[in-house]
Amino acid sequence: MKLVLIHPPAKTVVEKKDIPDYQHIGLGYLASYLENAGIEVKVIDAKLERLSLEKVVEMTLIERPDVIGITAMTHEINQASETAIDIKKHVKAALFVVGGVHVTALPIETLSTYNVFDFGVIGEGELTLYELVEALSQRKRDFSNIDGIVYRNGSSIMVNKERSWIQDLDSLPFPAWHHFPKATVYRINTARGCPFPCVFCMRASGKTQRIRSPENVVSEMEYVIKERKPEEFKFSDETFTLNKNHVNKICDLLIEKNLHKEIKWVPTTRVDVVSFELLDKMKSAGCCGIEFGVESGNEKVLRTTRKNIYLDQARQAIFFAKKVGLHTAAAFILGHPNETFDTAYDTINFAAQLNPDVLQLGIMVPYPGTEVAKMAERGEGGYKILSNNWSDYNKQLGNALELDCLSRADLERLQLIGYLKLFVFNNRFLGLLRFIFFYRLEMCSYIKNVFSRNKKGARNSVITFCKTVQLIVDRRIN
Repeated sequence: MKLVLIHPPAKTVVEKKDIPDYQHIGLGYLASYLENAGIEVKVIDAKLERLSLEKVVEMTLIERPDVIGITAMTHEINQASETAIDIKKHVKAALFVVGGVHVTALPIETLSTYNVFDFGVIGEGELTLYELVEALSQRKRDFSNIDGIVYRNGSSIMVNKERSWIQDLDSLPFPAWHHFPKATVYRINTARGCPFPCVFCMRASGKTQRIRSPENVVSEMEYVIKERKPEEFKFSDETFTLNKNHVNKICDLLIEKNLHKEIKWVPTTRVDVVSFELLDKMKSAGCCGIEFGVESGNEKVLRTTRKNIYLDQARQAIFFAKKVGLHTAAAFILGHPNETFDTAYDTINFAAQLNPDVLQLGIMVPYPGTEVAKMAERGEGGYKILSNNWSDYNKQLGNALELDCLSRADLERLQLIGYLKLFVFNNRFLGLLRFIFFYRLEMCSYIKNVFSRNKKGARNSVITFCKTVQLIVDRRIN
């Protein structure tokens, strides 16, 4: 039994920033787990390698696989289906399995809509995919005892019971990075799961945090440093500093083994689970930056979205991080439930006041499985769904929804204004020039879209935009 695991290609790739500079860690875990069980695996990370659909098909045909697994987030599911359809034209006997957060959130809908897929893996895939492959290799036709799958049974689609989360994460082998080309950044999970109930997140890895031992984490880092020579590690846990004792032990081991002198690393976390002492310890252990999820600059919005942090906590976290010498990034969202111009401007102003080194200002997407998606479907929260095309479900350039008080065009303008104010308000004009150059194609597309809607609306949009920029320059928006 031979498998090919695929991260599907991007629909269009214009510039390097359009694709990730790190490998798909989920496929890495699947490949290592299956290989340890004696199953032959080939990984094709089309996004990392910037492969065309035609090249992916060609590489897959060379392998002559029995099973083809394709991972997909919501905005990738159409491309995943297109990839499978093109491969199936040439490998008719192969079975197709889809995994990832989209099928996890919508198992029946995914197989109903995308007929090319024979199976779907729901949730964590290591053990589930192994059991499925074993059943297929034994030519079994009854899959009812495999937890965590959706599959076709004649004209019906069956969903089995959920698989329990893997509790002993140390039992998993390290990701099979030898299947990927070398990259500058390597992702590491020190934990899976998140206990915080934010309405815009489906918590695909579970509602409690499961941690790896510090020894296991650092052992993986040693292995990757030796074999792959990375420039940086990115800890991709939802909330790296939730367990401070765990973080301290990881830092102690990195220092003890002198790894803090060899490599830099960046985690993601919340502003309410850090302290000056912890950040200082992380800095001494090789941490070079930190990413905070702040989400809004309005206290009421932070309550209604169940983010449950306070603005003073965000101010303090950014201040502490800068004080110890960490590069800072802060993520915000425009378009929260019942968002208004006033609350959106609160976010824009607060982001500029925090002045992180990097600002991530996304537009709300009603991802399947989230409370926001359920609200939008019911017409609550002031939401109106604009598109049922999953390819539009992208938080930066998507077109999924708008609000009663904020049209899609309004949200796009606010997004651009938010970025501009960060630079102008803080006299970061070199940063502004870099931003304009980096996103020049998107900005041209934005201007084109504004004018293409209608001439009167375009004129008003430009006038409003220019007035707002002038206010920013004059610093009358505080």
